[in-house]
Amino acid sequence: MFATRRAARDRGPPALVTTIDAAASARHNAAAFPRYSGVNPDCCRPMPPMIKLYKRATGTELSRLATLGGPLVASNLAVVSMGVTDTIVAGRAGGVDLAGLALGASIWSVCAVALMGLLAALSPIVAHLRGARDETGCAQQLQQATWIALVGGLAVVAALLATPWWSQWIDTEEPVRRVLQQYLLALATGTLPFAIGTALRGYCEGMGQVRPVMRIYLAAAALNIPLDILLVFGAGPIPAMGGAGCGWATALVSTSIAAALFWHAGHDPAYRALQLKLLPPRPHWPTQRHLLAVGLPICVGAGSEVTFFASLTILLAPYGATIVAAHQIGLNVGSIFYLVALALAQALSIRVAQLLGQGRPRRARFTSLVGVGSGIAYAAVTGVVLITLRHPFVLAYTGNADIIAVATNLLLLCAAFQLVDVAQAMTWGALRGYRDTRVPMIMQLFSYWLVGLICARWLGEQYWGVYGYWVGICLGLGTAAVLLGLRLWRTSGRALAFTPARRRGFAN
Repeated sequence: MFATRRAARDRGPPALVTTIDAAASARHNAAAFPRYSGVNPDCCRPMPPMIKLYKRATGTELSRLATLGGPLVASNLAVVSMGVTDTIVAGRAGGVDLAGLALGASIWSVCAVALMGLLAALSPIVAHLRGARDETGCAQQLQQATWIALVGGLAVVAALLATPWWSQWIDTEEPVRRVLQQYLLALATGTLPFAIGTALRGYCEGMGQVRPVMRIYLAAAALNIPLDILLVFGAGPIPAMGGAGCGWATALVSTSIAAALFWHAGHDPAYRALQLKLLPPRPHWPTQRHLLAVGLPICVGAGSEVTFFASLTILLAPYGATIVAAHQIGLNVGSIFYLVALALAQALSIRVAQLLGQGRPRRARFTSLVGVGSGIAYAAVTGVVLITLRHPFVLAYTGNADIIAVATNLLLLCAAFQLVDVAQAMTWGALRGYRDTRVPMIMQLFSYWLVGLICARWLGEQYWGVYGYWVGICLGLGTAAVLLGLRLWRTSGRALAFTPARRRGFAN
């Protein structure tokens, strides 16, 4: 009898053992009876507290995002460094060459963003199919995206070849216009390789092969330096081309990137199902329609953000050179930190798409929350850095006391700007992983052009000048962050609703 009582006491309260199963008993005991916390008496197996499970899962996802995001950050910085090199070398050639390059680069950036936006759907779609282990489907996506790259690239080439005609509408000096024309005509020769390289990059990143892409882009950035110097200033039989030489250097580098990515995708064992040929197979309209249905809204959303900031610069032009210069410095400093967040958003898009392809929507939702939270934490840290080091940052650009006074104040607003901008970028990245792009595009257009621009114009003209414009920027980006966050929660919830009940555990 005493043995029976001792056994019953060791098992715990009889009601627990008789009314719930072993796993539920362990969880109930952990909350109601501390001495049984974390232990299932029936199987004598320790059960870790739930908070440790979340810590472990959070650490795993942060590690995956860092593994994907680190090389993407390096690749993005390599692309930016090419533009910086062009600017420095052209500046050494003279003011006319620098002005022509600046105008040409601004026009080329619109063309490049359009091409990248058209092909932006490739990476998350390939990642989704790779998660489902459909390598043949991944290869088919690249083959059909190549047609989109060719058609889009030819359209851009046609626009660039018409530069001598439409550049007459640009109000600038004739020597500057001549450099602009020569620069864009040189870029026309590298536009198709740029488009093909963009498609290949999206495929490789969607397959998770981000490190080879990083190495190729870092090598291209290094190659761009001697090519710029050689073609701008000339050497031996090669004549000095001035600012137009930077266009030829960019075209050669774009061709080299496309060739290297083509070779890598054709020889690396990671792409077993891919059989690359110089000409893609016949067009398959359903596949292309899906790529465009996801990619076009991304293109419009990215373009709306670029033009939103460009329009603010134009609106500030009547305030004078000092205000415009301070505004540009603030945007440039902020964009450097934003590049890291942009790469993290790309990584989040790839990771979420992989999880959805594996049929793990609950984990995809958790990863989205972790990604957005890590982005906000990064923005908070960069905000502290901007506030603390705002004077050294501005001094690196100019020694003009008037510009310094305005720009240092703008960097205070840039800290708040970063917080909401990074939040909306990370949320948008997660939504791309869900292939939900059309409604987010509408939200972005509403936030940037109706909320942001109107608030910036009203606050700037009626109250605080350039500071009012920047407050309007924060309000517009903040609206986008809130709307996209709500959309992400709804989209991820709908993905969960279509998941069978047996797969709704946290591990999924």
